[in-house]
Amino acid sequence: MKNKILLYTILITGLSIFSSCSNDLELQSDSVITSASFWKTEDDAKAAINGMYFNFRTQTQQNYYLLGGARSAEITSGVQSPLGLANYYNNNLTAQNIDVDWAGLYTVVNQANLVIKYVPTIQFSPATVKEQKRYLAQAYSMRALAYFTMARSWGGVPIVTTPTENTNQAEYIVPRNTIEETFAFIKSDIDLAIANFPDATNNKVQLSLGAAYALKADVNLWTAKQLGGGATDLTTALTAINAIPAGASLLPNYKDIFAYSNKGNSEILFAVRYSIADVPSNLSDNWNSFMYVGPSDYAGATTAAANALFGTLGVGTGNAGISRVQPDITRFNYTATDSRKDATYLTLRNTANTANVVTGLVKYNGTVDGATRRFVNDIIIYRWADILLMKAEIKNGLNQDPTTEMNQVMQRADATASFTNGSQAANNAVILRERLHELAFEGKAWWDLVRFGKTANVPSMAGKKILFPISQNTINFNPKITQNP
Repeated sequence: MKNKILLYTILITGLSIFSSCSNDLELQSDSVITSASFWKTEDDAKAAINGMYFNFRTQTQQNYYLLGGARSAEITSGVQSPLGLANYYNNNLTAQNIDVDWAGLYTVVNQANLVIKYVPTIQFSPATVKEQKRYLAQAYSMRALAYFTMARSWGGVPIVTTPTENTNQAEYIVPRNTIEETFAFIKSDIDLAIANFPDATNNKVQLSLGAAYALKADVNLWTAKQLGGGATDLTTALTAINAIPAGASLLPNYKDIFAYSNKGNSEILFAVRYSIADVPSNLSDNWNSFMYVGPSDYAGATTAAANALFGTLGVGTGNAGISRVQPDITRFNYTATDSRKDATYLTLRNTANTANVVTGLVKYNGTVDGATRRFVNDIIIYRWADILLMKAEIKNGLNQDPTTEMNQVMQRADATASFTNGSQAANNAVILRERLHELAFEGKAWWDLVRFGKTANVPSMAGKKILFPISQNTINFNPKITQNP
């Protein structure tokens, strides 16, 4: 079974509707090769689902944060060269220098399309027919999540519902749909997912009924504030949150949410699984390595002092990208009694020159494997505190009192904190601040600023456009794609 999953993953993860290299489409389509031998058994369906999640994990290694967080002023230059990351926090992105495009997300879409097309054709046993419906529900959910990620980043994108199964390039040279059409499609997929989930089972690392309702709330909150959906979409979002099955809850200790030894805890609705076993190459660790303090970053300080703050630093190729960027501590302004500060980042002062400091991320600091630190924390997509803050934002938009939800989140971090219900604008300011403090470096901050209409809070955004540029490679491949302003 493992070999079959691996084979399927290798065969289909390279597919993309909009590949940056048109030569890929001159080869026989891999899905044509696999359709004759796959899609026969329940194991084939399971292999396809594993392939879909594998490829989504590839998108969370770095791109998920580059799209959702890197432009928000959460990060600034680190000790080592930031490479292309500086274009994100300085908001100097162009069609030529952007190194994240939608090709990878369309590969996720393509895999979901394959599942949606072929899984219904497989005969499942009466004992496992629930899994057939679950696979379909997960594919619809994943396709919606991929399109939601793209729509928030680039606006309207081409809607593709059939998998890549022939070598006719013209079939895939299609224009962008409007933003309204894109979101209508996303919402339709979410409703199909909810209708297909057979129960509320949630293993935390695959999409579930609870995660689908969270996504529905997130999408409708976005369209309420960005596409003029107003109270109608806010009400839909609130109904979706209230429909999330019971079970998720806040952990008493904020730091425990992210502990490597505490994966899949009760606060998690959906996370992307990383582990030493699943990702044997340290080059496949996730983006958090860019913000960790490495061995060369504390000259003048003792190793003991560094270890006392950040834990065993480790050595080896897995640390090659350490301190490319660091948290911008001027952005956060945590109170002295807020436990989230020390659970998010810590600052090491150089003992030879106390004016020199380096700030390192501790929130996603992974684990040490032998002599190498491995950044293999799960990447959390939805957790309960995020849901509570969404609910507070929705209620405030509907002129309801968000005090209950706000106090749950704020007082978990600081027992002395208290939310005071005020004007809608004042409440929004507090909610946005709490989302920054609570969800720091979880790939939410940029999209939060866009949704609240506060991208001007980022100094480097002066005179800049909100939508990401579409990479020139994408336009070269598909001349029907129009560039964003």
